[in-house]
Amino acid sequence: MSKITRNENGQYVWEYELDMYRNRNIFDLVMKILTVIFVFIIFAVTSMAVFNRTFDLDSLWFFLKIAIPIFLFVYLIAYLAYRFYALSLGGVYHVRFEMDEEGVNHIPMKREQEYNKKMGLASMVAGMVTKNYGQVGTGMYLASLENIYSQFDKVTSVKADRAHDLINVNYMTQNNQVYADKEDYDFVFDYIASHCPNAKIKDM
Repeated sequence: MSKITRNENGQYVWEYELDMYRNRNIFDLVMKILTVIFVFIIFAVTSMAVFNRTFDLDSLWFFLKIAIPIFLFVYLIAYLAYRFYALSLGGVYHVRFEMDEEGVNHIPMKREQEYNKKMGLASMVAGMVTKNYGQVGTGMYLASLENIYSQFDKVTSVKADRAHDLINVNYMTQNNQVYADKEDYDFVFDYIASHCPNAKIKDM
C-alpha cells in the first residue's frame, strides 16, 4: 500500500525510516564532504605555491605526509561520531518528503534536527580547537541541516539506487538523498526524472 498522500497545497507527502546501521548513505555523504574539503585544501595549497613560485615535489610530499594522517584521523572521528549519532537516534533516521512540480524537500523530523545541531556544534568546536577546518565545515553543514530542497530545473543529475530505496538528486555542489519505500519508488523516481529537464538520468 502506498504511503504517499497529498496535502492541502497539492504536494505529494511521505515519510521514510532509514535503518542507519544497515544503510549508511548519510555517513557516505559526510565522507564525500570531508573528501571534497581535503582535495580543495591540497589544490589551494598547491595553487598558492605555484603562484608564489615556491612549488616543488619535495615540499608537496612533505605537506602530504602531514596532511594525510590528519585527515585519516578526521575520518576515524567522523565514523565514531556517526556511530554515536545512530545510537542516539535508536538506529533509525526519520525523514519527511514534500514534492511538487517545482522541487522536492527533504525534511528531517524535529528530533533529528535537534541532534544535527548538537552534533554540528560539537564538530565545529572540536575543529576550531584542533584547527581542523574540514571538521569545522562538516559541523557547519550538520548544524544548518534543517532541510535540503532541490529545485527541479537546477538539478544536474538524478541517480537511482534501488537497493537502498534511494534517489540521489544532485546539483553541482549539493546531494539530496530522497528515499521512498519499494511500493512508491517507481512513482517518485519517474516523477522526479520527468520534472528535471537539465538532468542526466541514471536508473540502476
